[in-house]
Amino acid sequence: MKASTIWDKCWLRRLVAAAFWIMVWQGVSLTLPTVLFAGPVPTVQRLLAMLPEKELWYSLCCSLGKVGIGFMLAFLLGTVFAIFSYHSRLIRLLLEPAVQIMKSVPVACFIVVALVWVRSDQISVLTAFFVVFPIVYINLSEGMHSVDRKMLEMAQVFRLSRRKSLQAVWLPAVMPYLLTACRVSVGMALKAGVAGEIIGLPRWSIGEQLYLSKLYLDTAGLFAWSLIIIALSLALEKLLLLAVARIQKQWGVPV
Repeated sequence: MKASTIWDKCWLRRLVAAAFWIMVWQGVSLTLPTVLFAGPVPTVQRLLAMLPEKELWYSLCCSLGKVGIGFMLAFLLGTVFAIFSYHSRLIRLLLEPAVQIMKSVPVACFIVVALVWVRSDQISVLTAFFVVFPIVYINLSEGMHSVDRKMLEMAQVFRLSRRKSLQAVWLPAVMPYLLTACRVSVGMALKAGVAGEIIGLPRWSIGEQLYLSKLYLDTAGLFAWSLIIIALSLALEKLLLLAVARIQKQWGVPV
C-alpha cells in the first residue's frame, strides 16, 4: 500500500495529531511542578482511580440530565420561534434584540445574574438554554431563508402535500444548518452548564467536582475531569449527529 494512501486514512491523521499534542502535554508537564500542571500519566492514573467512585457517576448523571433538559428546551423553542419568525416579520423584529443579547452577554455574567433568579441546582439548565437557543434560532432561520423560492413555487404548482414539500424542498435546504447547530450547540451547552455549576456549586455536579479538585490542589483530578468533559462532548455530538442522520434517512433526505 502506498504511503499516500495510508496517510489518507482519517483515523491515522487523527492518531498522529493526538500523539503530537500528548507529547506537547508531556513536555510542558516536565517543565512545571506537578501541583501546577499534571502530565498525561498522572492524569490517566487519577482518572482510573476515579472510575469506581460513586461521586463520579452521580455527578455525571445529574449534570448531563440538567444540561440535557436545557438543551432540549432550547432546541425545541429555537425551532418553533425560527418557524414563527420566518412567517412573521413582527415576531422576527421582536426577537432580534433578545437573541442579540443572548449572543453578546458573557456566560459568566449571565450565571451571576441568573443565580438571583433560580436555585444553584437549576443553574445548568438555564445556562445551557441561554447558550443553545440563539445558535439554534439563528441557524434554522438562515436555513429557512435560504430555501429557493423557485422550488417553493414549483411545489405549489404541482400541488405537493406538506409532507412531500417538507421532504423535497425544506429539509434539503435546512439540514446543513441544522447539522451546524448540532455540532456547535452540544459542546457549548456542556461547557456553559459546567461553568454555571462551578459558580453555583450545586451538589452532585461536574462543576462541584472541578471546584473541589482546584480547592485541594488536585491538578491531576482537575485534568481528569477535563478529559471526561471533552469525551462527553465528543460522544454527545456523535450521538446527536447519528440521530439527525437517521431522521434524514427516514425522510429520504441525502446524507
